[in-house]
Amino acid sequence: MTVNLVIKVGPDMRKQARAVAAMRGETISDVVRAALAKYIQDALDETADVRETDAIMARIKAGAPTRSHDAVWARIAAREAQGDLSN
Repeated sequence: MTVNLVIKVGPDMRKQARAVAAMRGETISDVVRAALAKYIQDALDETADVRETDAIMARIKAGAPTRSHDAVWARIAAREAQGDLSN
C-alpha cells in the first residue's frame, strides 16, 4: 500500500527533479522516493555509528586497552611482512 506525501520544494529543485527523472526514465515520485530512502538509511547508519562509538568510548572509560595510531600501523606492517594480511 502506498500513501501520498506532500512536500514543498523551490522551483529550481522541482526543475532539477524533473530533469533527473527524465534522464533516468523515471517519475518525479521515483526520484523523491529514492532520495528519501537514502536519506533515511543514512540517518539510521549514522545513529548506529554513534551508538557503536558510544559503546567503544564506554569500554575505554572502563579500562579497556588502547593503542596509539603508530602502534596499530606497526602491527599491521608486521603482519603484512609475515604474509598474514593480503594486499
